[in-house]
Amino acid sequence: MNVLKQVVASIKEGDALTAVSLNSDKYRPTSTEIVKHLLSKKLGGIYITTTRPSGSIIADLEKIKADLGDLYFVDMISLTVGGETEDPRTMFIESPTMLESVLLNIGLLERRIKAKRHFVMFDSVNGLSIYSENRVLKEFINVLANTMRLRKTYTMMLTVEEQTSDDLTSMLKTLTDRYIENTDG
Repeated sequence: MNVLKQVVASIKEGDALTAVSLNSDKYRPTSTEIVKHLLSKKLGGIYITTTRPSGSIIADLEKIKADLGDLYFVDMISLTVGGETEDPRTMFIESPTMLESVLLNIGLLERRIKAKRHFVMFDSVNGLSIYSENRVLKEFINVLANTMRLRKTYTMMLTVEEQTSDDLTSMLKTLTDRYIENTDG
């Protein structure tokens, strides 16, 4: 079963938290296709980006004609690299090390979502490992995951397969309701 079908099944079966491990070759097209599909099913969304500026992700989603009307961003990278920071749908965090700001901004953006149901996509767990110690990263993932679970918000944590340590994979498999690995060939 391909990744998108597994994500859809995860939502239908009531999972609150899913980890999605994608190989680097398919990472961008698969992650944007997941978002496009969920938005087409009238879910609102919050896209947390740690690896690329939100403007780049918006451009990718516009290319595939995703309806971005109810999609918001928490951008942890644009201010660090000097990217564009004028998008009203985006909350910009000063530094990827300011992990506590992520939960605060998710809460603020959840109030703006019009859809009854929504998702949070965290792209990617690996991006944070560049800026945070392993212990701090694990603590943050645990708090984020359980906060979203209590809010009954469907959350996906994406990882790049080749960049994910065995320790992090083990933690994600233990913490999440479902661990989806790229099996698209």
